[in-house]
Amino acid sequence: MPHLLSIIVNAFLVIVIIWFVVLIISLFTLSRRRDITIPVKIFWSAVIFFAPVAGLIFYLIYGYGKKIHKP
Repeated sequence: MPHLLSIIVNAFLVIVIIWFVVLIISLFTLSRRRDITIPVKIFWSAVIFFAPVAGLIFYLIYGYGKKIHKP
């Protein structure tokens, strides 16, 4: 049983590290985007910060890479 517990803890740590790296990359790319306004950046940052898992998933699905084409 202790061996199983260490495997679970290690897997959890790997998942947390991967999530943290993706979080940092998302916040960095969000801050560098020029196609969205500052209020929208603040909104996405707040969503990612206050709802880490769901916010990050929503940003990656709906916010990342969506460019607004102005006529």
